[in-house]
Amino acid sequence: MAALFPGAGLRVASAQEPAVPVIPPAESPFFSLNGEAENPGRKARQFLDSPSNQYPRNKSGDVSASKMFSRFFTDMFASVKLGKAASDSKLAIEPATFSLDDRREITVTFTVFNRTQRLVKMDFPTSQRIEILVRDGSGKVIEKWSDDRAFTDQSGVVMINPGERLQYEEKIATRDMQPGQTYTIEASMANNPEYTRTATVTPSGKPRTDAPAGQTLPDAQPKPSATPTPGA
Repeated sequence: MAALFPGAGLRVASAQEPAVPVIPPAESPFFSLNGEAENPGRKARQFLDSPSNQYPRNKSGDVSASKMFSRFFTDMFASVKLGKAASDSKLAIEPATFSLDDRREITVTFTVFNRTQRLVKMDFPTSQRIEILVRDGSGKVIEKWSDDRAFTDQSGVVMINPGERLQYEEKIATRDMQPGQTYTIEASMANNPEYTRTATVTPSGKPRTDAPAGQTLPDAQPKPSATPTPGA
């Protein structure tokens, strides 16, 4: 016959009976070693038996996969020294000089450095990580990188280890630019404005016949209106 060790919660089977772990009942000495509030076994049973832990689970509840995932990383990094470095980023435009006659896009490379001795943590309310804007001479936004992309409402966290960097390389269209005019390209980390960087470009090329709405071509001249001839 199998012998039961008091308080152990594990049966040791005979040669004819396989060993099977047994969950101790509520009145087992296993649950009376400590007070109810401190006893891990009792707390585990109460959690598993609670209605909120039964399937199907609410995707937005406290026991949902996303919430449990977030709590896991929050607890894991709770004892790690975190900090936000002073704004340390770089923005590069390739090519730096170009003609609109042969360039429909330019490459924007945005890099964030962690030159500190601490782990840098960046929080994001959605799945968007960066934003790139193109402004004309008056400050008006003529191109927005995120307009052509879809993002979810899932929040996220990005960590940069000491001495490492985070780099993004994206394309920006030149369709709304005009030759001879200066444009400001602004790149930033979504929800982290301290890493914002700007650069300017002045494209060359032949004047375009179709100017964006609200803009006037550099060499456009007003056309005289027809004046009726008296007595005609």
